[in-house]
Amino acid sequence: MKHTENKSQIWFKVLTPEGRDLDNEMKKWPLPEGTKKGELFISGCRIGTWLVSNPKEFMQKTNRVFVVELDGEDPIIELPGIIWVRKLKLVREATNLDLKRFGIYRAFKQII
Repeated sequence: MKHTENKSQIWFKVLTPEGRDLDNEMKKWPLPEGTKKGELFISGCRIGTWLVSNPKEFMQKTNRVFVVELDGEDPIIELPGIIWVRKLKLVREATNLDLKRFGIYRAFKQII
């Protein structure tokens, strides 16, 4: 990666509550299930799909945030804090601990 600050980043993908892309709601993502990672996703878009190091700007009440695993290819486009890549896997849904450093706090319905 060209930008030094991007090399050791944890990357996030922000999706709709149904697991669809924010900019193309027709595209459904292969979501992780339990401890099993999602399937390899290969973007059909010329510039790939975008990932962010800070998901706060993209958060709405119901959006979901996932931790991403890159496949080793260099990003197609790279800016500080945002990259576009062709191949990735969604590893797991981001936890409150992952998101706390960005000032994102989510409440979950607790069933007793």
